[in-house]
Amino acid sequence: MELESVVKGVRRRWWIVILLLVVGMLVAAVAPPGVDSADAKRFSATHTLLLSKVTGDGSAASLTTADVVLFATTGEVPKRAAQLLGYAGSPPDLAAEVKVTVDSATGSVRFTTTQPSPEQAVAVADTFAEQLISYLVEREDVLRLGRIDDSLQRQSDLSVKITALQALLAQKPDDAVLADQLAGLNRSYSSEFENYDRLQSTSYQTILVTVEAAHAALVDPARSLVPSTRGSRGVLGALVGAILGVGVVTILNRVDRLIRSQAEAERAFGMECLAVIPEVKQAPTGLVVVPERQDSLAVAFRRLRTVVAFVEQQTSHKDGRPPVIVVVSAGSGDGKTTLVANLAAAFAESGVVAVAVNTDFRRPTLSTYVTGKASDTYSVVAADVATLPVELLLDKGTIDNLYLLDLAGLENPPVDTVRITASFFSKMADIGAGVIIVDTSPVDSTAEALSMIVEADVVLVVARVNHTDAAAAHRTAESVKALAPQRVMFALIDEISAHASREYGRYAVVYAGPERRRGGGDRPALERDSTARAADVSVDSAAGLEQTGSLPG
Repeated sequence: MELESVVKGVRRRWWIVILLLVVGMLVAAVAPPGVDSADAKRFSATHTLLLSKVTGDGSAASLTTADVVLFATTGEVPKRAAQLLGYAGSPPDLAAEVKVTVDSATGSVRFTTTQPSPEQAVAVADTFAEQLISYLVEREDVLRLGRIDDSLQRQSDLSVKITALQALLAQKPDDAVLADQLAGLNRSYSSEFENYDRLQSTSYQTILVTVEAAHAALVDPARSLVPSTRGSRGVLGALVGAILGVGVVTILNRVDRLIRSQAEAERAFGMECLAVIPEVKQAPTGLVVVPERQDSLAVAFRRLRTVVAFVEQQTSHKDGRPPVIVVVSAGSGDGKTTLVANLAAAFAESGVVAVAVNTDFRRPTLSTYVTGKASDTYSVVAADVATLPVELLLDKGTIDNLYLLDLAGLENPPVDTVRITASFFSKMADIGAGVIIVDTSPVDSTAEALSMIVEADVVLVVARVNHTDAAAAHRTAESVKALAPQRVMFALIDEISAHASREYGRYAVVYAGPERRRGGGDRPALERDSTARAADVSVDSAAGLEQTGSLPG
């Protein structure tokens, strides 16, 4: 996701970041701190032994320091230590609290443990060391006695064999084989007797000497990362809350269906934005483009007129018909009506007779902008209206050269009314019209807008930042391009930064439409007889004709 999109998302949903920031600050500051590790004191104690194992004749024994570690942490030693200490858990759990380290070069063995109290630490270290010494002494005694018993058993077996062989040799005194066997058994017996005598006279001594008994020492506590004061905890909580808020906003941006920037709009429509019109907080209810207004909003509509006129000049027109500019959007509230009214006013201001045409018969509001009043209601049938002269159906706008064609008052299906409206386009040139600008219903939710697109010389697609649905925008762009692939331009209604007007090389169009209306498209309540309306128009036409002498004044 682009950084600009994230920044705009934070600006749009700043309250989420502030809310989580405040919540994080309050929770961290008000909540009681946990137990600091500095307050939870721990004591360490180490008992050091020196291993020296020799035999009576000075030869080395087989017990190694690795064996010492094994015996100290498994088997009988932990069981004895747990029993003496009154440990409630299992012996392996107690052994896990003791760290045994050995130095093979010096033969040192260290028992180290960390406990909540100094007494407990000393007791655990000393008990393990003492029980290891006791166990190894007992083990050596058991092993020596076992070897003596084995030697006696072998002597007894040899003695039995010698006695039996002597009896055979007495029967056969000249048998040399029996004599040799008896001599071998006598040698084996003598060797085993010497081994027995050596076992009796030689004692193995496993010497484990305490070099240093256990002494408790306070363990240096690790410094807690949690601030100790409420103020510092509040600052940390605010920082965490702000980071969490930005993360939440980023996630919301990813799942957001609305267009939130010009870049997103261009991706959704697949077109480059040719104009951006600045959005205002309070939507105008009438024309913005009037002679007395030269503000940035009015200038933006005049700039759009220049861009549209340039694009329109590059397209071909139907013979005998003024250029038709159809303004479409994906959904309601995207700013079509305000744009149509003010674009027509901008053309009229330049001296071109502009006719604004309404084809959004579900929510007709164009008349309010162009003429300052609601659409008229006709009491005649649609077939009769289609035969009337077009000048009788035009309403005079609030500025010179601006007129309105609005058949919203017909009691007729919208699709048929759109078709009747389009039939008058070819007659506009006869009454001096220079450009026709058409307001349509939403493309993504109605069908009649598509039938009007095929009548267009130029299709102006409008989107509104923070309002237009991106998926609907994509579908609208595909439909419009399929019907008018060479005659489409794109305008956007967006917020404009203070320096945007100084940028060169791109026209910006931002739309400021009327506030999005909710509910159904009820027709205006104004009811007039068609004969009276025609009479009014005829009187106006006779009283004063403009330019061609055929448009209502």
